[in-house]
Amino acid sequence: MDKTAQDGGGARQLVVELVTRAEAIIEVLEATTADGRWALTAFSRYRLCELLEIMPYVRYDGELDADPAALLDAAARVAEQIDVPIEDLSWRLALGDALRTAAADIRRVRDAE
Repeated sequence: MDKTAQDGGGARQLVVELVTRAEAIIEVLEATTADGRWALTAFSRYRLCELLEIMPYVRYDGELDADPAALLDAAARVAEQIDVPIEDLSWRLALGDALRTAAADIRRVRDAE
């Protein structure tokens, strides 16, 4: 995606912040859960990082007390506000799909406990 495109008043940056926070929460869960089930969410989370061009497993110093699926749901709603040129519309649609898929994967793993 062309990073010079208008981003709906910071919508893209807010999506990045929400995804980064959700990723940090899942990383803690991965490290503290012995059965490895959170690894089942890795593909959808990696897809998000690729679409947003952010690095996974980066140190995060913010608040980690939140539902990561809810954070990704919020990011999906914000992503709909990202203003992109027509040639980047498929990127925005893929981002929305990736956010919803990652949230669903997280719920599936969390609810299987």
